[in-house]
Order: sequence, then structure tokens, then C-alpha cells
Amino acid sequence: MIRDKLTQLAQRRAFSRIATPVIIKSKPAKLTEIVEYIRPISYEIRPTILQIRNIIPLGPIPMKILHRFEMVAAVLPREIIFDLAESPYVKKIYSDEPMYALQYPTVPKEGVYTMEHKIRKKKLTFTSTYWTKKVIGADIANKKGFTGRGIKVSVVDTGVSRTHPQVRRCEFYTTMMQYRDENGHGTWCVSCVGGARGIDYYLSGKVGREVICEGMAPECELIAVKTLGYYIGTGLTSNIIEGIQLSLEKGADIISMSLGGKCEAEKPEDDAFYDVMTEVNKEGAIAVCAAGNEGPDPNTIGTPGAIPQVLTVGAYDPVTGEMAEFSSRGPTNWNDVKPDVVAPGVNIDSAIVGMLDTAGDGMVNRYSPISGTSMATPHVSGLVALMRQAHAEVLGKLLTTCEIKEMMKQLGHEKNNDSGWGPITWQLYELWLSTEYGVEI
Repeated sequence: MIRDKLTQLAQRRAFSRIATPVIIKSKPAKLTEIVEYIRPISYEIRPTILQIRNIIPLGPIPMKILHRFEMVAAVLPREIIFDLAESPYVKKIYSDEPMYALQYPTVPKEGVYTMEHKIRKKKLTFTSTYWTKKVIGADIANKKGFTGRGIKVSVVDTGVSRTHPQVRRCEFYTTMMQYRDENGHGTWCVSCVGGARGIDYYLSGKVGREVICEGMAPECELIAVKTLGYYIGTGLTSNIIEGIQLSLEKGADIISMSLGGKCEAEKPEDDAFYDVMTEVNKEGAIAVCAAGNEGPDPNTIGTPGAIPQVLTVGAYDPVTGEMAEFSSRGPTNWNDVKPDVVAPGVNIDSAIVGMLDTAGDGMVNRYSPISGTSMATPHVSGLVALMRQAHAEVLGKLLTTCEIKEMMKQLGHEKNNDSGWGPITWQLYELWLSTEYGVEI
């Protein structure tokens, strides 16, 4: 009975700690009973947790009730966890694992612009979102009037710095009582999805020509939800789930997640994100998730990128056309072929603040060329926003994750565990409209 409801990872964590952060999924209409049972326990052990911070990766967290997904997150003693595993009200218990921003795994040797790196004292080669926008065809969509207008994109990440001119119009919310984007990862991702046109004057001066940065969907409605913090860009699974819940409440069409953690589940149903992403799809929203930066070894796709219901994104070098070595590879633990698609993710310049401001160019100037599947993911999120707008305006139809995957299955190359179905582009989408619907735009 206990093993049926307690995932293997949650069981291991409970045995190894006197108290463990968990996420409890209730059976239908039974969440209130579970909350009423654990609320007094959660408050009773709080002083102990405050004294023994090392038992929890990120310190104590308050109890969180995630109504939409019929889940509650709390730190509980192992005995209570095992009791709950026998409760008729409980469907599943997951470990509430740390999640991290996926960022800056390598510096490539080739690039569009070249300069002397201030700190590394060697040549730095890079490109910018102005050029990667052309690589995926988002510039073509913009010229045809598809700019993301009317589409809401939520970036669940380290937050956003709205003092940056590229992202001033972005709405901002937080799940963790921290408000600044001290890391910069979220600001970069928001600017890539839908940032206004900006110029990196520092790098422009270094390379002797204008370095322009521009979002893929410059008129989409941008939402930033801070779920990762602690300066280095980390948070718990429950923070991410709360961010997804908030995104749905705000009416997000697309939820962009350049984050993840190690996938420990042996089947998708044992991952806390499985039911969450099922709900996202039921709501008609599209979850776009980074594959991770643990490549080139196989079976390195993180979670939530490994979940079947999401669109999982790997990274390739937009200058050489080669897969990024760091991009995580499939298969998943349950032998699904992942990632689903790939997009530019190697040394790309865009708006940034905080810790990562110096990561690419060694200079504090609120722009930086960085690398990762984190950079590939907002490219896809912005591009999908353009497709979603076109679908609604041209076909009067809602574009879904399933249709995007079917498009890639029909028009991409044979799916593999390195690059999925290959690069997703606006040109492929126009071909899909033509072949599937007989529509030219």
C-alpha cells in the first residue's frame, strides 16, 4: 500500500531525513481533509525545522496548497509521511525536489561577432537574438503581422528586472517572497520571448558594429513568475508548480520553463509534474520546457522536460548548425524519445541583469551572450506564440501541443534522442498550414 502511493524517491528521502519536503496529491475532492490533517503538524514542527536547516535543501518552506492540481506541499516528519501513504484520501506522494535555472554550460569557439573577452583574455565569439530570430523565421512572421498580439506567454523562472528597457511592459509575480531578479536568467528569457528591440552598446563598441537584440514575439503579453531565487537561481518543485498554477490563473497561452532538475521517477506518473502538465494541456495551454544541460550523455533529460505532455527543447549552435554538446539527450527513464525539437542556444546576446550580467562578456552592461537549453526554450516559446496567433486569426482554431508535435512528426526528420524532430521554424509552420489546411499566408 505504502509503495503504491509513495514514489521511490520520496521513500528514500523520508528514510534518510527526520523531516522531508513532500508534495501530496489528493484523490478527487479530498484535498481539504488532507490539509486539515497536516496543517497543525506542519506548524508544530516549524521551530524544529528552523533549527535543523540542513535536512532540507533550501531551508524550511511554509505549507502550500495548490488547489488547481489538488496538491499540498509541506515539510513533514517521516512517520506522518508513511501514515499519509496509507490514507484513503491520498493518491500519490512525491519528494519536493530542488529545481535550477539551466544556464551557461559552455562557451563556443565559433560565432557571428568576435571580441577579446575582458576576463578570459581570449577571443569571444557570439551572436544575438536579432540574428537567431532570423534563423527560426520569426522575423518573417513579424513582417506578416504575426507578432504575438493577443497571446499571453508566462516565463516561469528567476523573475524579471522591469528597469531594463527591453522588458518594461512585462507583468511580474512571485511565489517565494523574493522580488528581484538577482540572477538575470529570467530577464534574459523574457527578453528573448518578447522583448522590445534594444542595442548592446558595450559589445557594439567592441566589435565595431551594432549588436541588436530583439524578442521573437514583440507584441505578446509577457508575464514573469519568479519561482527560482537564492541568487544562484534555484527553488523547489512546489515553487515551480505554484508558478504554473499562477500562470494558468492569469490566462497564459504558453508557459515557458528554462529550468529543471534530475528526473528520478521510473515512470511518468511518479513525477510530480505529470498531473500538472496534464492539467496544463486540458486548459489548452502549451508548456515549453528545457531539455537540460547534461549532454552529450544519453538519458540526461531533466524534469519537467521529460514529461510526455510538454514540448521539450534541446539546443543547437546557430552559427555552425551543429547540436550543442551540452544539450541533454534522451531517452527518458520510461524510454520516450526526447527532446521534441531544437532551437538556437549557443552564446546568444540579450538583456540580462544580476549575477549573469558578466557571464558571457565579462562586463556589467545589462546584456550578455550566454548558452544553454535555457536560451533555446524562450526562442521556441516566442515562436509558438506567433503560431498560436496565426492559428487563431487564420483558422479560428486553438493551436495545441499535440498539433505542434504532429506538425514536427510530419515535416521534421525522423525523431531521435539527440535532436528530436529537429529545428522548429516559422517556415515549417507555413508549410503545415499549406499541406494540412490548404491555407497560404
